[in-house]
Amino acid sequence: MSLRYSTQLLRRLATPLVQTSRQAHKRGKATMVSASLRADLGTPSPVITSALPAHHLTAKVIFDSNMTADFKYIWLRDNCQCSKCVDPSTKQKLVDTPALDVNIKPLSLTISENGMLEITWAEDGDIHKSEYDPVWLHKYGQSFMHNSFESDMVDVDQVCQRPEMELWDRTTIWANFPEMSYKEMMESDNGLMQWLDLFYRFGVAVLRGVPTEENKIQEVVKRFAYVKETQYGLTFDVINKPVEGSHLAYTGVALAHHTDMNYREKSPGMQLLHCLKANDPKLSDTDPGGRSFFADGFRIAHWLEENEPAAYHVLNSTPVRFAIKNEGQQYSALWSILCTNVDGDMTEVHYNNRTMKPLQAPTHVVTPFYHAHKLFSEKLSEPSYGLEFNMVPGDLVAFNNRRVLHGRTAFDATKVDRHLQGCYVDIDEAFSKYDSLRTKQWSTQP
Repeated sequence: MSLRYSTQLLRRLATPLVQTSRQAHKRGKATMVSASLRADLGTPSPVITSALPAHHLTAKVIFDSNMTADFKYIWLRDNCQCSKCVDPSTKQKLVDTPALDVNIKPLSLTISENGMLEITWAEDGDIHKSEYDPVWLHKYGQSFMHNSFESDMVDVDQVCQRPEMELWDRTTIWANFPEMSYKEMMESDNGLMQWLDLFYRFGVAVLRGVPTEENKIQEVVKRFAYVKETQYGLTFDVINKPVEGSHLAYTGVALAHHTDMNYREKSPGMQLLHCLKANDPKLSDTDPGGRSFFADGFRIAHWLEENEPAAYHVLNSTPVRFAIKNEGQQYSALWSILCTNVDGDMTEVHYNNRTMKPLQAPTHVVTPFYHAHKLFSEKLSEPSYGLEFNMVPGDLVAFNNRRVLHGRTAFDATKVDRHLQGCYVDIDEAFSKYDSLRTKQWSTQP
């Protein structure tokens, strides 16, 4: 198969799949708003206008928006929200799902005076009563309304809707540089929430004025999560370390754009780097090197999807092995360079030319893969897509290691005194704190 024919074929295969998933996902996102937030936005909560038995063990529920959802009886019984079926404090299910009768039928199906869907079930010689809030049903009924998978739903009973991620290039990131003072972030919950908001939306956030003491980075992390220990320890020091077998990060060589630890079962989601020492670039007539740079992998993936869908499909569908041997330890894992969820939305980027092993794929995939890899790499290197600056003592940068690629320019270790201390964090811990602070803020608003 020729490259031209392969590319055309992939283009035909990839484009309709991506478009369909985008449309489905956008419909689902419209429902990700809590009842209180709906009221704040002037959006009326859904109302059930009719509920009646239908074919195939199904309840047909009609909302005032004229949207209809067919709920299977087994699904309704499994997801009863009463205190016997769901723990009120942790929201963990108490129902033994496998013990339920798949062909279960209700005794009654009615709408209560307060608009709830009420269902009674015969169960173990007794009666079990379930009540379903119309907002809850409308939210979880999206997949039944649209006959699609809704995988990116937020539990609106506990958190308010997260904002959209902001994909950036050099112009947009410098126009809205995501930075905050160490004092503001550490001394108030509002400051912490704003900093985590910057991190969530842009995938990168900077703290200024962090005390230049070793392990101060751990104190920063403890404000919202905990440090994730890896084979490099709780923290690691990015300094010149002339020891045979050491990681290349501990030398003065240039490090091209990459994401860390793609060779692990799950790469750390959040990385932080704290500058303890660095040459002042203002005191030198020439660039001393060691400049940090970043690029939004989701932004570049979006460009590929819009302009080179065949290349996007190849990077999304081709597994690549990443591996490393470092000071006696060996690690290896398979990842696609661009990872998406079932809706076709970007979830992760795995890219590191230094740890990528020989491609193992059918022969007809090899040339399209290298073509796609080259396109992605060239976009990464374009100055118009990059954020580059000299970290100075007191700077701390946090970035989403599965979205934002990072690197540094080369430096002469005999002339540059550069010391960064870094660590990793489980990103869902950071986002859990973010959601908690946002929910707290919404609940205290008049």
